[in-house]
Amino acid sequence: MVNSDPIIVVEDLVVRYGDRTVLDGVSFEVRQGEILVILGGSGSGKTTLLRNLVGLMRPASGRILIKGEDFTAMSEDERIELRKKMGMSFQGSALLQSLSIGDNVALPLREHTALEESTIDIMTRIKLELVGLGGFESYLPSELSGGMKKRAGIARAMAMDPEFLFYDEPSAGLDPIVAAGIDQLIRKMQETFKLTSVVVTHEMESVRLIADSVCMLKGGRVLGVGSLDDLERNDDPYVQQFFARRPDDESGDSAYAKALTGLE
Repeated sequence: MVNSDPIIVVEDLVVRYGDRTVLDGVSFEVRQGEILVILGGSGSGKTTLLRNLVGLMRPASGRILIKGEDFTAMSEDERIELRKKMGMSFQGSALLQSLSIGDNVALPLREHTALEESTIDIMTRIKLELVGLGGFESYLPSELSGGMKKRAGIARAMAMDPEFLFYDEPSAGLDPIVAAGIDQLIRKMQETFKLTSVVVTHEMESVRLIADSVCMLKGGRVLGVGSLDDLERNDDPYVQQFFARRPDDESGDSAYAKALTGLE
């Protein structure tokens, strides 16, 4: 159930790579218990924003408040402690190829807790059962399909029973049926564990299945924040083009191709 109170607040976030501004004054809120989708095209700043939200980068200016605390101003030790309450599912799953699936999921527990190995083993099996991978503990990542790797990555993100779960392009590179299964799993995790989640994607089918609210980016700026219905009614030309899945006007490569072929 979504709570009306914001648990993550992003205020005027600015991020630069050298002289290039990648995020320019980004502001939005995430309510407790909701799935917020960060939507936008390639190069819009989605993944950079996610990296800031999980503390892998520090912004040039602006703030990220998590449960009322300024995440951006914390010491590194304080940030590490808060990150223990976060789970991250990476775009490429980021599984360690030399470890079994069970050991991949158990890794955060071994690194950050003093739990006995027998307890870690039980927790690992529970997490793999949750994502539909019960019995695959001894398999290596190379022995799994793309969709199974994504599920294993989600199990590892859930290993520490986080309050917040972050996903980077969870259905990228998957066929429509497998992608729909991942979307259903994200919603299941949300409803079962009352998580607050942020999902980066550009897959509109996924957005329609999982989003409680949407933050639309272009060129590092927010074009709109709200429900999916709110965004679909947004009169910004780019938002309308994105939702209608319309290509750019014929120019550039298209005009060049026509010139080569002699077609008009």
